[in-house]
Amino acid sequence: MSEPTAGGRRRAAETTRTRPSPVTVLAVLIPLLTVAALALVRPVEQAPSSVAPTEAPLDRVTAVCPARLPDADEVRMGTTSLASGELVLRVGRREDTQELSGGVASRTERQYVVVNGSGELAPGLVASRSGGGSATGCDQPTPERWFTGVGASAEHTSTLTLINPDRGPAVADVSVWDGSGLVDVPALRGVRVPGGRSTSFDLSEVVPSRDALAVRVSVSRGRLASSVVDVVDPVGRDRPVREWLPAQAAPASTSYVAGIGTSAADRVLTVANPGDSEVRVALELVSEESEFAPSGVEEVSIDPASVTEVDLSGVLRGRNLQGVQALRLEATGPVTATLRTRTATDLALTSAGSMIEGDAAVALPAGAKRVVVTGATTPGVVTLQAWDADGEAVVRERRVEVDPATAARLRVPDEAVLARVRVERTGAVVSVEVSDRGLSVLPLAQLGTTSEVADVRPAQR
Repeated sequence: MSEPTAGGRRRAAETTRTRPSPVTVLAVLIPLLTVAALALVRPVEQAPSSVAPTEAPLDRVTAVCPARLPDADEVRMGTTSLASGELVLRVGRREDTQELSGGVASRTERQYVVVNGSGELAPGLVASRSGGGSATGCDQPTPERWFTGVGASAEHTSTLTLINPDRGPAVADVSVWDGSGLVDVPALRGVRVPGGRSTSFDLSEVVPSRDALAVRVSVSRGRLASSVVDVVDPVGRDRPVREWLPAQAAPASTSYVAGIGTSAADRVLTVANPGDSEVRVALELVSEESEFAPSGVEEVSIDPASVTEVDLSGVLRGRNLQGVQALRLEATGPVTATLRTRTATDLALTSAGSMIEGDAAVALPAGAKRVVVTGATTPGVVTLQAWDADGEAVVRERRVEVDPATAARLRVPDEAVLARVRVERTGAVVSVEVSDRGLSVLPLAQLGTTSEVADVRPAQR
């Protein structure tokens, strides 16, 4: 009886030694099962922390007209939708309204005017201020604006004005360049403009200089509309002449200054190089037939972060001026530019314009008016429409073909108060020359058709 028992014990012992225990099995299987489960389960996608804004049809536009110059107290408003309705205004610190009838309206104001259009009045809303031989377009608030050829001396000075169209405060930094570099001006850093207010700086007081200057306004908080009034007061018996200085959106390597007038005058081109490398600039004149380099004008070299002036009085005079409607600047780096045209009784300022592909519009001042188109990138078509003070069409549709390396000038009836220019199949620079006791040039900007709507969502925890 003992032998079988002993043999059975040996076999049981052998079996026990060769079979793994349940603990061992679990220790091996659990990690394997965990890895397999993780491989099968897809991780939860994290929602992005920020979402780009979406585009929506434009339903609100703000245009800001600067305070008047002497006798320039007519404010004209219009919308290319030709809709009738009520605009909301702020005249200085006073709230007001203005009724549009047939898409147009005008009023007399001395203070700055903020024009707000909503709904069907917003698309194509434009405004201008004019009178006394001066005129300017009323710009929309923008984050950045450049002004070239401003002055800060006794004989040539400029006043910079920042207007806040909203209720909350806005902040801007103003950079200044002269003939030798970037100028340190503590008074123009971190400029705070309370809601519904304006702030002005006489540059001859905050940054006195005999050099021609360039100014950049960069808005870091809120919205601001910036404008510059330029005054030339020569020594002698000539009376001071003044005009609004049009702004430039940004520096560019290829620039067109459209609208130089046709009368004999002193003409000085101011060019600014805000970059950190030397820039060479070649100048060409643009007529209806071609672009060509004028004799006697050499390529201009501009040091880094500096401003220079080129006297074109001898070039743009007499027979050389006939047919010339614009200047082209071809630079080795981005520059800004303004042409100053001065007679004994008038001052006109023309800045490099923005490229337009689509629709542009302008509220037209009184006087003789001409639309100047240049800088076409490819062959295309420009269509002009215009309306009078009753909202009636005075130019139903005029189509003109435009080609690269040429310029075109379109006559606008004197009674027109609102115009729309459509650039098709190409891009072009467009300005309006106005002659009424003096020359004024209004550069046109492309009309916006959509606005950005922020994507607002509940916070994720």
